Amino acid sequence: MKATRVRSRRVVLAVVLIGTSLAAGLAARQLSENDWDPTLFVTFGEGAPEITEYGEIALGREVIIRPRGGHDGKYFFVQAVDPWLLDPDGNISVVDRPLYRAQRMLYPVLAGGMGLFSPRIIVWAMLIVNILAMGVGTWAVAELALDMGGSAWWGLSFLANPGLMGELLIDGSGVVAAAAAFGAVLMIGRGDSRVALALITCAALARESMLVVAFGTAIWAWTRGGRRLAVRIASIPTLAVAVWAVYIRLQAGIEEGFSQIIGIGLPFVGLLETFEYRSLDVLHVVGRFGVLLLFVLYLRQAWRHRSLALSWAFVGLVPLGLIATREVWASYWDFTRAIAPLITALFLLFFVADRRDVNRPQVPSVVS
Repeated sequence: MKATRVRSRRVVLAVVLIGTSLAAGLAARQLSENDWDPTLFVTFGEGAPEITEYGEIALGREVIIRPRGGHDGKYFFVQAVDPWLLDPDGNISVVDRPLYRAQRMLYPVLAGGMGLFSPRIIVWAMLIVNILAMGVGTWAVAELALDMGGSAWWGLSFLANPGLMGELLIDGSGVVAAAAAFGAVLMIGRGDSRVALALITCAALARESMLVVAFGTAIWAWTRGGRRLAVRIASIPTLAVAVWAVYIRLQAGIEEGFSQIIGIGLPFVGLLETFEYRSLDVLHVVGRFGVLLLFVLYLRQAWRHRSLALSWAFVGLVPLGLIATREVWASYWDFTRAIAPLITALFLLFFVADRRDVNRPQVPSVVS
């Protein structure tokens, strides 16, 4: 038994090294084709000249400019320069929706070295943090697969996730959020509620949609008799998100907030609107139907394996996806990022959980 555990840990280490190396290799290839300029991943856009000018002034040089508006990385760059909003007029004010963007604080805090890094270091740190997060997420999924009776090689499903790869390529916060979320699910299954709670809170502070992990695992704990634990899991991450929301409103001196959220609407409306928006784009149409099929498969697998914390943790992304607006559904690039953890979770439920005794706990654990 001891020899088996040693071999399993060696495989996990190999999987983590491979996953991290592949992520770094992909980034290196992109950099080599663009004069090793990390602003490629910051995704400054020609349609957002104010932030582009901000970046060029901060870095003291020209930056790579993407078509149209670029993507999320440029906002996180501004946040990483001033992660605590100490100078909101000189930094976060250049962002389109400052309160909404500033809510996702963990990634820019890490990439900004808690506010100590210079902009020239930050453009590299943003990429490095995400590559390391790829390694952490690969480790967490590999360990989850082992606990479910499968192979640690399934840890590479974290890396193979198109949504998470998209986040890596645009300096998004989704990799950090997903890595923390899967780490939380791993620890809650092993009975380490303190570490799990810390990781769920980190996931929610990296991406507020990861509160579904808090609520989902809280339901799982409640159904297993851990009512005090369920209350802590649901309340502490929510409180942390709320406290940060109050802080940024006070610090930035902005009272509005809900009006800056444009990604949530009525169920199915955003999806239906996209068929008019890009009705002739076959790839996007196929992608939308693919995601709907993914939702159905996940609900089926989650119900089959409802004794697992994993099933409950990400099920909330299904209704969240259905109320997403046209801005999210318009591109497979965006909606795969929005539900990225669900894709990896489905891999585990479909290819690992289906091949184990669902009545056997992941590991011996006590919900307390």
